[in-house]
Amino acid sequence: MATAAQLLLFDVPAQTIASKSALKSVELSPSPTSAACSPRRSQAWLALHFADLALAAAYQGVSPAQRATLDATPWAVVEEDRLKHVVACNERAWQYGVRPGHRMNAAIALCASLTLVARRMRGEKQLLERVATDCLKYTSAVSLQPPNEVLLELRGSFRLFGGPTRLIERIQSDLGALNAGLQLALAPTARSAQWLARASTTPRVCLPRELADTLSTLPVASLAWPLPVELQLARFGITTIGDLMRLSRKDLARRIGAGPVRELQQALGRTSWLHRGWSTPPSYRDRVVLDFEIETTSLLEKMLKRPLARLKRNLIESDRAIDELDLTLKHREGATKLALRLQQATADTDHLAGLLHEHLDRLVLRAPIREVLVDAPRLLVASPHTRSLGMDPATRTDPRSAPELKARLLEQLQSRFGTHAIRALSVRPDHIPERAQRVSSTLQSSRSAQVPAHLPRRPFWLLREPKLATREYEAGEFQIASSPETIEAEAWESGSVRRAYYRARMRDGIECWIFRDLSTRYQWFVHGLFG
Repeated sequence: MATAAQLLLFDVPAQTIASKSALKSVELSPSPTSAACSPRRSQAWLALHFADLALAAAYQGVSPAQRATLDATPWAVVEEDRLKHVVACNERAWQYGVRPGHRMNAAIALCASLTLVARRMRGEKQLLERVATDCLKYTSAVSLQPPNEVLLELRGSFRLFGGPTRLIERIQSDLGALNAGLQLALAPTARSAQWLARASTTPRVCLPRELADTLSTLPVASLAWPLPVELQLARFGITTIGDLMRLSRKDLARRIGAGPVRELQQALGRTSWLHRGWSTPPSYRDRVVLDFEIETTSLLEKMLKRPLARLKRNLIESDRAIDELDLTLKHREGATKLALRLQQATADTDHLAGLLHEHLDRLVLRAPIREVLVDAPRLLVASPHTRSLGMDPATRTDPRSAPELKARLLEQLQSRFGTHAIRALSVRPDHIPERAQRVSSTLQSSRSAQVPAHLPRRPFWLLREPKLATREYEAGEFQIASSPETIEAEAWESGSVRRAYYRARMRDGIECWIFRDLSTRYQWFVHGLFG
């Protein structure tokens, strides 16, 4: 349950817009009629809209060498769906005519040298959360609006930062380095600021007197309503917010639903908007200054029992759990750092001690230890599943404990063999078999394509490259055991693919997956082996 302090109430009178030059003289005050009805002071909301958030997240997710290549070439971020739709593109690709919403085939037809980068949804979320955390230095009233917007209530911060002009210029300067297509607008209501930021690439300021007149000029597309609602409004001949305002609220709600009508009232300040504010989670830090230097990891492991006991007591008292734990071992010169990255948040310090044992068992101390720092960057709210500080052996047969057992097994394997020694396999939406799966070094949960129910049987072991077997087939080494499965696809990296796949059994009993290449001289290849 969210506390009252975490909930932000947007309830302000109707107000209006001016250009950036009028920002110095902006005075966001309630109208006389509304001021007489409510003692609440007027508000000033700044909406930050990041049009190229996907581009910035993908750019930060590649290596420095790849960044240098992207800076010099046209490139685009593509969604990992079946048609590989373009989500965002850089200026060079824009000059070639590439636009968000284009299919991959159309984008490459417009720009043959286009570099494609997969979208990083998790990176976008982390980047937006980082922006929201940085904005806490301007105001405590920060609201995260996924997928690409942040709202700030700045009325109480103007005097501290030298007025609205200087504050907005500072925010632009601080966030401009992200190159995420920042668009911002200042308005008396959060919803109106949000719509104005989406509709304009230059900063806009909303004054208290002509809010309805200014909102009436905005296109319906800036509202980001569901596509069926936009299409229905277009059939009615409604293209701007002004057209919506001229309709009866009752009739409009009957045609497009009560939700969009409520948003329109929130933008005009006639209805409250209640949602959660953003705050950084608390952290835990423990420092242990040793009376004597530790030279062995076994002695260090014994010494860590007390810091872990204090961490356990803190987690129990605050009803929290952690998913990261950093250990810093300070020497006379320099330091050694150990990092635990958990699959699931936990409050079980005995499990943490086991993972630390695996790390310390592989660690070679380069110098004696004089000081130890135990740092948990985030204390998360514990769910009923993570509140248990121990696992009863009788519950290990419970199917509900299977995900936790799997996560702990993966964490132990990573601690023993290294983070990059354990890899994950996920499915990609691609017709070509060798490109329909992906191996990554992270075991965190990520979006994966849904496997169609009608998909024929596939081999467990797929060869990295198909092996030519025309001579063996002509010699009668294979016995066909299934009807053909034809796969035809266009691969821009390797040309078109036309194959007829069969399940076959070799003379020694091995069941394999072979195909005949229909685009060449009907050569045969072995592509996988069944378990």
